[in-house]
Amino acid sequence: MTFPSFRPHPLPAHLAHVIRVLSASALMLVATHDVFAQAETSPPQRIQLSGYIRHAESRELIRYALVGADGSTARSQSNVDGFYFLNLAPGAHRILVRAIGFAPLDTTITLTASTTADFLLVPRAVQLQAVEVNADKQRSDVDPKAPEMSIARLDLQTIRQAPAALGEVDPIRSLTLLPGVSRSSDFSTAFSVRGGTNDQNLILLDEATIYNPAHVLGFLSVFNADAVADVTLYKGAIPARFGGRLSSVLDARQREGNANEFTGTASIGLLASRLLVEGPIAGKRGSWLIAARRSYADLFLKIAPDTSVRDSRAYFYDLNAKTNFKLGKTGTLMASAYMGRDLFSPSADFEAGWGNLSGTLRWNHIFKNRLFSKVSVTTGTYDYLLGFTVLDGSVDWTSRILSKELRVDESYHFSERNVVEFGAELATQSMRPGDLEPADTTKLLPVRVSKRQGMSMALHASHVVDLGERVSLRYGVRYSAFARRAPGMTYQYEGGQPTRWNPALSRYESGIVVDSTLDTSGTIADFGGLEPRASLRFGLTPTSSLKASYARTRQYLLLATRTNSPTPLDVWEPVGPWIKPQVADQGALGYVTTLKDGAYEASAEVYYKRSYNVLDFVDGSDVILNPQIESALLQGIGRSYGLELFVRKQLGNVTGWVSYTLSRAETRFRAGPGAGINDGEWFAAPTDKTHDLSVIAVRPLWKRWTFGSTFTLATGLPTTYPVSRYVVDDYVVPEYGKRNANRLPMYHRLDLSLTRTGRRHELQFGVFNAYNRFNAQSMSFRQVEDDRSRTEAVQLSVFGIVPSISWTIRF
Repeated sequence: MTFPSFRPHPLPAHLAHVIRVLSASALMLVATHDVFAQAETSPPQRIQLSGYIRHAESRELIRYALVGADGSTARSQSNVDGFYFLNLAPGAHRILVRAIGFAPLDTTITLTASTTADFLLVPRAVQLQAVEVNADKQRSDVDPKAPEMSIARLDLQTIRQAPAALGEVDPIRSLTLLPGVSRSSDFSTAFSVRGGTNDQNLILLDEATIYNPAHVLGFLSVFNADAVADVTLYKGAIPARFGGRLSSVLDARQREGNANEFTGTASIGLLASRLLVEGPIAGKRGSWLIAARRSYADLFLKIAPDTSVRDSRAYFYDLNAKTNFKLGKTGTLMASAYMGRDLFSPSADFEAGWGNLSGTLRWNHIFKNRLFSKVSVTTGTYDYLLGFTVLDGSVDWTSRILSKELRVDESYHFSERNVVEFGAELATQSMRPGDLEPADTTKLLPVRVSKRQGMSMALHASHVVDLGERVSLRYGVRYSAFARRAPGMTYQYEGGQPTRWNPALSRYESGIVVDSTLDTSGTIADFGGLEPRASLRFGLTPTSSLKASYARTRQYLLLATRTNSPTPLDVWEPVGPWIKPQVADQGALGYVTTLKDGAYEASAEVYYKRSYNVLDFVDGSDVILNPQIESALLQGIGRSYGLELFVRKQLGNVTGWVSYTLSRAETRFRAGPGAGINDGEWFAAPTDKTHDLSVIAVRPLWKRWTFGSTFTLATGLPTTYPVSRYVVDDYVVPEYGKRNANRLPMYHRLDLSLTRTGRRHELQFGVFNAYNRFNAQSMSFRQVEDDRSRTEAVQLSVFGIVPSISWTIRF
């Protein structure tokens, strides 16, 4: 059997090469410690102080808190697991700890030997008004002293600032109000990062992969805001520990639960109700949390006067659970799980159900105060089922993707300004693209697409170091590899091309299969490569910096779905003999600053991204239940570039932010014989938006009442309009112009909210789309019924004005 020339060398050769590369890299990282240590002015005798930053009332971890010692250059930021590290001289030190939403901690500690200590921060809401109010001045995503850039972080407090849609606060909706992130429509949780597609975003919940983040056909995400502690979106300078997707990483962390006392919240809204309970275990050495959410549209459908409506069903539910247990002073064992499900059945003849299931088991430990170690085992599953009636009976259509992963991450702290990170991961993927099974005794025959199986591995190493007070550097490398495993069918095509160009119709068509083989063992195809990452900071002043970054990313699992919105019909396809991995190179330059003692923060970034082997589809082809799916796919190149501006006001009567993105995203397909799509020229990608503006404002009105507003304005998405027509048997056939040469109308929307907050309850009134703008989600064309010679445009709009009310109680 002969495959195309892009098939790489066997995986063992890659492993031998990468082991040599990473071994040399590790030696280089350790060796550079001595070089970079010369840039530090610390005395030779040092004592290590490390531990966790925690919530004083619940003992939950606080991420990205700033920790420093007064009178010393030592400073640290707690990592995603709440861990901090300081390298100090023996003696007494005044320790200062600051975090968003918490009162600053000012305490003194005397060090005679290396030790661990946890610091507890008190929420600002329960502090006396005399407490200093500018402690929130340092945001980790606009930090002039950190080398990282292109990062967006939202905690629960920030997420709740934006008006809720139908009473439901949604972290993904909040993220799309930030620069470089956009949604494809109101009725979609699919988001694009710097021109990428939605499958190019790695979505993690406590490190477990979420493959489809949509509830209610995309209107809400699977993230219950009550259970989520914070979300971090890496848009460009993705750390070397992350991989597997081209454009971004969305890292969501669930809350740990209250380790001091039993508490809970209950909410009822227009769309769904929520319940969360939490409390301590094992004598307050650990905690647990359970959160549940369910919609109840189906309850109202049962009282509808129309019989067909009463027989329909539509609802979703999800469940979050988490527990953690302290293993001495330096260790933690954590387990978390998520389960979510949707069901939609408009009639007895059709039913759709889909959902996610994920789980995480993680062990953390601090060794010798310097080494923070983390071992995680995760699993993620997405499946859907469609049941429908056809002429000869009923059938069930099912599909599923399952992944399991083991990962080890280590960070060794030479000092708070000199950290080496390294780790490894091993994962398996199992995909069943689609099975069509008779649901009863009918004449229908089952249709099964062969199962796809894959195995991936990755090694990573990186170094974060300060080269003096003005320069900081993060650099590293990731090696990733993927093997398409047997069993599986492979196909040979006429001319060695799974797709072919038809010059008469000026379009691509599926290739002709000339042979097929069932591989029963071994590796069908394998791929691998290095992914260098680097980011640099140069300090201009104590409150402003210039930054630069570069990252290469690779993607081995591709979403072969014709829409950029998440639908239940997701078909994930691994790379293989005829489908190449996607690769992207991205560079960015930026400027960040804080003004007026932290009252304002601002950033500006420009970026350029080049992508290879991006997907498009053969006209008229079908990816559903298609065993030769490569014959329906085209691979080309993409490019995106833009300017992102962000200004946030954190103090004063009015708080909020303004974000603006000026960007361009284009693709080109002209590989193989033929002119290619759009005559081989660049054309706008489906996610392209020239302008994207968001304005969020929050203002207290009077005692306990707060007013919030969100305004969004964006260029319409690309589309293709007909430019002429011809008649065949009295039917008018439109002739379409160049691909994506037209635009939907400009998109704009205003959302409002009014919230009353009490000690034990919260009442919120909201208006989605306050001035009743019917934004176009798509545009289609049809013949006018009264005059078949005329064609009219039909705009699809999902929502007009939608009021909402929600009520939350705490106990």
